Amino acid sequence: MLSFRITTRQGEKLLPSPIAVVYNSEFSVPADDVTLEIPYVKGCEDGDFLLGYENSSLVFKGQIDEIVTLKSSNKITVKITARSMAGILLDNEAEPCIYFNASSSVIFERHLKPFGFADFEGDNEPYFGYLKISKGMSQWQVFENYCVNKYGRSPRITGDGRVLLNGISDKEVLCFGKNESYDYTSAEKKIKRYKVISEVRLKVVQGNRYGSAIKNSLADTRLVRRRYVDALNGGGSVGTADRIIKKSNENAFEVVLTCPYRLMCEVGRKAKLRDETLGSFDGLYVHKLRYTSDSSGEKTVITLKKEI
Repeated sequence: MLSFRITTRQGEKLLPSPIAVVYNSEFSVPADDVTLEIPYVKGCEDGDFLLGYENSSLVFKGQIDEIVTLKSSNKITVKITARSMAGILLDNEAEPCIYFNASSSVIFERHLKPFGFADFEGDNEPYFGYLKISKGMSQWQVFENYCVNKYGRSPRITGDGRVLLNGISDKEVLCFGKNESYDYTSAEKKIKRYKVISEVRLKVVQGNRYGSAIKNSLADTRLVRRRYVDALNGGGSVGTADRIIKKSNENAFEVVLTCPYRLMCEVGRKAKLRDETLGSFDGLYVHKLRYTSDSSGEKTVITLKKEI
């Protein structure tokens, strides 16, 4: 089971062994979240940050969102809910401004470092372009817009607080299967045909027609699901159309594995599956992780999707 500490005004405090733990991490959601239930301990209401450890390795760091003390006839427990460090960026508004040819270090110094981030993983080359920070945008939106424009994909802040500019984990590939590194007790393969966008039509010249089309080469020709993008006046582009198609292809296939043990891997990590019934699949990645621990034991549910 994971162990937890909190930071208080008096320093770090080790919490009692949890009665129950739920840990959620999803590639398309900026912040991981943890909910744990512990026996009551004096001083925990003063908690600021929650730190989660697997053995001696930090796997979660985040500011506490809620502390609930529950008293019944014969016991007192405390439920603590926290989000990882990305939650701080989601909760803070950015100062409106305009950037031209901003480097990674400029964005980091102005939008991440003031909130407790120490460093980032990625290059410091500038993004040669224009980036407008509008009133009401969060610090996360600024950071994400910069990385999407520069790398074509969203960044990732890991559960332990590491900042990955291109959102990619470079750790070794996870191998799932009966005779592989990670076995499972159940597996479910989902093919979601309704998710696939077959074509995106673009307006690129003045007028009412969306005369250009970007077709999805991976779509079943029997399917017709169309979207429209105004690349002239609506702020869209050919890149927008490509991202719509790519996202639809990613969402059309997934495998859900139930593992009867704790597996605290980073979402975004590359994976492969070897299953005699479902088939063999390379080019997968960990899209979602849900770890639970209670009196019945530990379990990790892993959702794998295809890299497109």
